[in-house]
Amino acid sequence: MVVIVLAAFLASAAFAPIGIWYFAVLGYALLLRKLSSTIKPIWLSLLFGLVYNAIVLNWSGKFVGVLPWLLLSLLQSLFYLPVGIVAKRLRNIWWMAFTLLAMELLRANFPFGGFGWTRIAFSQVQSPAVKVVSFGGVLALSAITLVFAALLTRISIANLLRVTLISIALLFLPLNPQGSGSLKLLAIQGNTPSIGLDFNSRAKAVFDLHRDATYRFAKAKYDAIIWPENAIDIDPGAYPEVAQDIANLNFKTQAPLIAGVVLQHNGSPENASVMYDKNGDVESTYIKRGLTPFGEYMPLRGLAEFISPYAKSVTDFNAGKLLQVHKIAANPIGPVICYEIINDRLVREMAANSNGLIVQTNSATFAGTSESRQQLAITRIRAIENSRSILSVSTIGISALIDNNGRVVSQTKEDMQAYLKADLQLNTYSTWASRLGYFADIFVLGFIALLAFRRSRNGQNV
Repeated sequence: MVVIVLAAFLASAAFAPIGIWYFAVLGYALLLRKLSSTIKPIWLSLLFGLVYNAIVLNWSGKFVGVLPWLLLSLLQSLFYLPVGIVAKRLRNIWWMAFTLLAMELLRANFPFGGFGWTRIAFSQVQSPAVKVVSFGGVLALSAITLVFAALLTRISIANLLRVTLISIALLFLPLNPQGSGSLKLLAIQGNTPSIGLDFNSRAKAVFDLHRDATYRFAKAKYDAIIWPENAIDIDPGAYPEVAQDIANLNFKTQAPLIAGVVLQHNGSPENASVMYDKNGDVESTYIKRGLTPFGEYMPLRGLAEFISPYAKSVTDFNAGKLLQVHKIAANPIGPVICYEIINDRLVREMAANSNGLIVQTNSATFAGTSESRQQLAITRIRAIENSRSILSVSTIGISALIDNNGRVVSQTKEDMQAYLKADLQLNTYSTWASRLGYFADIFVLGFIALLAFRRSRNGQNV
């Protein structure tokens, strides 16, 4: 049990706030080695999943309490049970690695649309293997990490040689090519008057902060000004004074505004990215398609309200149906709204229809935790995977400009009013991961399965 807990601590330490990528390799090496030799692999795999997810997702319980955090961690840990079952039946490390990957892909899509926040790849943004995501997607980076872990379960000259050769090959993977042209954008991190679950109870105050910050920081000419998710939590269509403020701001800055807006439609809210032209008129609207379960809608409402009193305060949002990009100076720029960043398909579709991405997010609900830094790492992975520069804008931080190879060009500090002057580089290159889509996942799983089959047929555990 001590070894399993240590393995979980190491694997979780690859994520922020510690963020040492190779701890994931060491952690999973310990896990695979222990599961291959213990008489209780099923329960130990469950324990690993529970401790690992509880540590990485500790930010999720800051304002809702311990019970929802533990239940989320427990739900995630159930996906590790098949790993223990495979370990018990086959005693083969490679089949365990295959099962880990299969379960990672499953939990990224199921239930409630999936929750892939703790995927191995999202801890590997500093890894020398990170470029592999542009060829095989997120699952390929998770697979490479597990391959290293599996080889390290038994230290031998042959395995060390394999690790060395794979590492050298990864170093020769090319970077994503640079595109041509750029957009001059201004990102406004307006901050909020409060944090926690009730941050938007003073919606007009949040809008005022972003409006005033824009007047303060917009001293030059920009192709567009970007506000984060929930910057306008009061529907301008229902409040003429807000709509007039937007029109006045756009006229003063002579730049379109792309803002996170909560709209009302048939009595239900919609989380939207809205582009207002220089006159303050709506030019394009994207309605968030990947809603946050238990945050923007409440699955199993009766059970959820029994578990947590906060569930009663959640109003179900309408989910968008259509992909919509914004045109900035005739260039298609795709909006990704917060939680959507962990959804492979939604990000891939938006990238395929745009020359750059903006991520509009709101971290006020989890202020003072590692959530924002973990999300920044995920966003950097997405930039590499799709070869798109990304401007990520948060209400309270971290806001950042990321190039199409995942490098942070500039970023803000948290919990303060700030801005970023961003030259968003445009790119039309389509990576192999983007072209292959789900087929990349099938190829990765097939390759690891073939490796496992050959090893087990030859009687080799490692």
